[in-house]
Amino acid sequence: LKKVLKKTYDLVILDVQMPVMDGFEVAEAMSGSSRTTGIPIIFLSAVNVSKEFITKGYASGGRDYLVKPFDTDILVLKIRTFIRLSQIQQSLQTEIEQRKLAESRKDDFISIASHELNTPLTSVKGYLQLAESALEKQRIDQTKIFLERSRKQVNKLNDLVTDLLDTTKI
Repeated sequence: LKKVLKKTYDLVILDVQMPVMDGFEVAEAMSGSSRTTGIPIIFLSAVNVSKEFITKGYASGGRDYLVKPFDTDILVLKIRTFIRLSQIQQSLQTEIEQRKLAESRKDDFISIASHELNTPLTSVKGYLQLAESALEKQRIDQTKIFLERSRKQVNKLNDLVTDLLDTTKI
């Protein structure tokens, strides 16, 4: 148990009957530690071969339970399988973390982009209201000024949308 808490292992093979702590106790201690909880455990036993002990092995965190005598070729195949599954699981966990980070960054980007798009849109709305009011009062020069300012804001909005579309292609 001391070794597994200090060093990283891809797999642990435990004999059920050991001095001081039995294999089940070691497995339960490992499952209680965040550092070792995901390490696959294969139990080996020559004495405890009943269904009760095999069930206890799985319940305490074991992924497999072999009885002695066992075929070493089968044990090697099981070890390779569990290590490969562990590598796949780690790869998937890394991908999940990367996707969560990308999702968070995307949400931040969308929040900023929506604010940036809303600013010129609000200006356009205001300038058009002012242009409408100036037009009603037949102030053509003021109407032209407000329409020109609206046009500039629409161009700014168009540039922002173009940049946004270019960014999504990356």
